[in-house]
Amino acid sequence: MRKKLMDAIRVHVAAEYPKEACGLVVQTGRAQHYIPCRNISDKPEESFTLAPADKAAATQKGEIIMVIHSHPDVVQLVPSEMDRVQCDWSGVEWGIMSWPDGDFCTLSPRTDRDYTGRSWVLGFADCWSLIREWYQREYDIALGDHSVPYEWWEQGENLYDEHWQGEGFTEISPADIAPGDIVMMRVQAQVTNHAAVYLGRHDHQDNIILHHMCGQLSARVPYGKYYRDRTVRVVRHKERMNAENADS
Repeated sequence: MRKKLMDAIRVHVAAEYPKEACGLVVQTGRAQHYIPCRNISDKPEESFTLAPADKAAATQKGEIIMVIHSHPDVVQLVPSEMDRVQCDWSGVEWGIMSWPDGDFCTLSPRTDRDYTGRSWVLGFADCWSLIREWYQREYDIALGDHSVPYEWWEQGENLYDEHWQGEGFTEISPADIAPGDIVMMRVQAQVTNHAAVYLGRHDHQDNIILHHMCGQLSARVPYGKYYRDRTVRVVRHKERMNAENADS
C-alpha cells in the first residue's frame, strides 16, 4: 500500500485509540484516498460498526476498494474469524492495523471455499448466512440478510417465520422435497430457529442436507429422524419454480 495511504490510516488509528478505528480506501480515477469513518459500535473498544451514512458518502467519492479497521492493544495481529467472514461478505479486501504497535495485514474475500467446516459466528456465519451464500453461488439468487448477532429465538423473536415468504419461498409437501429446497426446523426452541439446504445425493450418499448448527462447524449430514422430527416446513424458492415450469 502507498505510503501516503498508510500514513493517513496510521494518524486516524492513533487518534481513535483505545477505540477501534474504521475507514475506507476509495479509488477515484488513478488516485486512491483513505476516508476515516465513524465507529458506531456499542462497544467500540472491542469491535467496529462502520456508520452506513459514512459508507454512502464514500461511494460518492469513488469505488470502495478496501475496508480498514484497527485492533488496539493486541499481543499479535491476527485477524479474527469474524474479520474473515465480514471480509468475505463485503466482497473487497480488508486492511487491519494494530495499535500502538502499528503492524498491518490484509485479507482477501474467500470466494470459492467449501461450505463445510466453517466456524460458527452468530450473525455472520450461521445457518441463514450459509443458505444465503449457497443460493447466491449456486443459483445466483440474492436473499436478504436477516442474521443478527444474538440468540434471537430466546428473545421472543421469530425471524424465520417472519421472513421466508417475503424472500420468495413457497411451502411444499415434504414428500416432494428436491435438491435446493430449504428445510426449516425447530431445534431446542419454541420457534423456528434453524434451516438447511436439502442436497439430495452428495458424495454417493442420499438424503443429505447442508447446514450450520448453533455452536458447531457447518456440515453436510443425512436428513435423518432427528432433523425430520424437528422439521416445521419445507419451502422452495419461486425462481426455481419458475425455472422448472419453463423447462417442463
